[in-house]
Amino acid sequence: MFVNSFQSLASPSTRKFLIGCSVVLISALLAVPASAQRNKRGEDPALKPRPVKLKTKDNIELTAFYFPSAEGKNAVPVLLIHEWKGQGSPYQKLCMSMRSAGLAVLLVEYRGHGNSRQYTTPSGETKDFNISRMGKRDIQAIIQYDLEEAKQFLKDENNEGRLNLNALTVLGIQEGAIMAAHWAVRDWGFPSVGRMKQGQDVKALVYVSPVKNFNGLTIDSTLRDRNVGSLPTMIVAGKNSPEADEAERLGGRITALRKRSKIGGLEVKTESTSLSGAALINEVPSTASDIVKFIKANVPVSESENEWIKR
Repeated sequence: MFVNSFQSLASPSTRKFLIGCSVVLISALLAVPASAQRNKRGEDPALKPRPVKLKTKDNIELTAFYFPSAEGKNAVPVLLIHEWKGQGSPYQKLCMSMRSAGLAVLLVEYRGHGNSRQYTTPSGETKDFNISRMGKRDIQAIIQYDLEEAKQFLKDENNEGRLNLNALTVLGIQEGAIMAAHWAVRDWGFPSVGRMKQGQDVKALVYVSPVKNFNGLTIDSTLRDRNVGSLPTMIVAGKNSPEADEAERLGGRITALRKRSKIGGLEVKTESTSLSGAALINEVPSTASDIVKFIKANVPVSESENEWIKR
């Protein structure tokens, strides 16, 4: 069911990728339950990769895919935001790689995309989003409602002791990088109330093949936020890809802004390829491993750094 839900709306090129990795994925998903059965011990279903349903505050039902970690309160969570007109299926391999490294990953198919293409009208009628007519207001709704609901899911997992929300990393691909940056600003805009922590959970950002502008939104505008502008940030792009110039420009912009305050934590990685987005991640093996290394190196979890807090 987990694989089928990924495949249901996949494009021909995505299906070709899925065929190539389906055996590996199925083996990875089934290996632990099979072992548990042989040992006559039950496996905690909360630790199984699975699709989950999310309901936003404006009544949109979303599909997300969750890859839990066995690290409990030490698990760094990653919220993965795919590109516009994309879906979750091409990112199975990356999610499994991060999970194998102890990270907990939530990949959300936001409204109008993947298995989240429908909405219900006030009269109760079910309709499909028309992605060609979705604009800036819809993107802002994704940031305000869809990504916020994804965080609520991670908050519940945090309170069950299955991850550490206070060490959240957000990974955005192409247009998803812009949404990731703007949602990080939103997250840092929620101050703590007394001992109750409401936001300020994003501790690192990863931008894969970032684009310069998306319906009037840019990453540049988020850099003026002193908190988000100083977060550990990784930028990844193909050296000969359409996003290469933007990756270099954005890296230079961040470097210039941080120079005066001597803030580090920036890594710009360009691969010798013309590939972008999912293809860059899936066909250049070092990309996924470098992303994992960056997150592990820049988001420590201890009693003194990004400690676990019940929410």
